[in-house]
Amino acid sequence: MTRAFPLLLLTLLLALAGCEPAPEEVRIGSNRWLGYGPLYLADELGWTGPSRIRLVEYPNTTGVIRGFRNGMLDGAMLTLDELLVLQSQNAEMDLEILLVTNVSAGADVLYARPPIGMLSELKGHRIGVENTALGAFFLSRILDSAGLTIADIEVANLQVHEHLQAFRSGQIDAVVSFASEGPALEKLGARRVFDSRLLPDEIVDVLVVDRRRVNAQERKRLAALWYDALRAWQENPAQTNPRLERRLGLTPEALQVTLGGLVLGDPALNRQWHEQGRLRSGVTRLASYLSGRQLLGKASRPDELFAECQGGRHPC
Repeated sequence: MTRAFPLLLLTLLLALAGCEPAPEEVRIGSNRWLGYGPLYLADELGWTGPSRIRLVEYPNTTGVIRGFRNGMLDGAMLTLDELLVLQSQNAEMDLEILLVTNVSAGADVLYARPPIGMLSELKGHRIGVENTALGAFFLSRILDSAGLTIADIEVANLQVHEHLQAFRSGQIDAVVSFASEGPALEKLGARRVFDSRLLPDEIVDVLVVDRRRVNAQERKRLAALWYDALRAWQENPAQTNPRLERRLGLTPEALQVTLGGLVLGDPALNRQWHEQGRLRSGVTRLASYLSGRQLLGKASRPDELFAECQGGRHPC
């Protein structure tokens, strides 16, 4: 009997140790965009689970932002303009840009129906655009380039999946869309009139986290997962492209057209954008533009989006 209690105690302690809750997953929200492909590929390859990262897929960016704001997510993949709008409307969030996921260099496009061939010819026409921060920003920059104002056109708020049918039915004369929609739109006679190549470094997607929810070790693990999956994609496109086509609902042609308009965020690009201050200056310039166009709810705080090692006030 003298040895029963210690043995029972040891058994109980081992049982309790086995019942300890597993570390919580870091939940990252995203819509289906090829520029976020590495995390989708990581999920397809089964790498997210062991990394304690969960990819939460939404049908559109509006859902991603809502989920992030409501505490359903710990991080998200967003364009810089979407991030600035989110930050300006949610002072309690402590947001940090973890890395640049991609830079648009032709992947965001204005398609128009002939005879529209120049931006100035958009005047008086109906333009379809997704009702998001990116949609508003891209349309605003198109109008800047055209020398027009929002009063010169008619805007139709359309989700991406509605673009093709709206163009086919004649509901719209032009549409702000993605290169992935291009092959189908061009079969209907649409022409590419303007794209993000004419706005270098202005449409940038980032992976952002809330520092209150994602600690330094988790941030490091998340960045490593992104880079590992991106390398796997780039080194084995014959095996990985079909996985992404199925997951993102893209044809091989749409994938190649979109990929041709993207610069993906590998380690070299991120070092360049961070170390040379390119990202910081871009964020500051964009915040000023959005504020001037009254596209930000409140005063923005762009410096707070950077870790201390990048010149901000927060530790890395």
